[in-house]
Amino acid sequence: MVDVDDVLTDFNSAFLSLCHELFGTPKDVQITVWDFYKCVPGLTYEMEQVVWKKIKDTENFYETLNVYGSKEDLLLLRKIVERGDHDIFFVTSRFPTKGKTVEEQTISWIEKHVGIRPRVFVTTKKGMLCRELGIEIALDDAPHHIEDLTNHGIRTVIMDWSYNRHITNLPRVKTISEFIKLID
Repeated sequence: MVDVDDVLTDFNSAFLSLCHELFGTPKDVQITVWDFYKCVPGLTYEMEQVVWKKIKDTENFYETLNVYGSKEDLLLLRKIVERGDHDIFFVTSRFPTKGKTVEEQTISWIEKHVGIRPRVFVTTKKGMLCRELGIEIALDDAPHHIEDLTNHGIRTVIMDWSYNRHITNLPRVKTISEFIKLID
């Protein structure tokens, strides 16, 4: 299982750019905790909620996200999916925005940037879904999803971000390529 935001896509930068656009907050901020307002100078909880609403009101927002990582990472991901040695599922907990469904936007983004027709699932219960799908290993960045995955017995690898470094008992990677080398 491969998560999407801040594993394949650069959601954090998009969020910080919207904060900057709406409120003039800095764009170059290290996200150290899951709640943006707790680590973005000048951003309040109420302002963060305005940003979330802006995202929800933006048509096909997820299709606009930049790639996180390198072209080599995405090429290697495409190759492993095309080879068929591993069944790769993309699981995200994105919320709906205007326009296409979350699943359609995610499929479109992966087709455009990775060059494959992906199997995408949208859920907030990643651990349960992965167990049902027979997933053996998962890559995620969000602390609450990492906890859910491990609580459901899913071997989990952490995409390294400062906001998840308090989790110390699991392997971590900095790139998709590092993850693929682990599973390959």
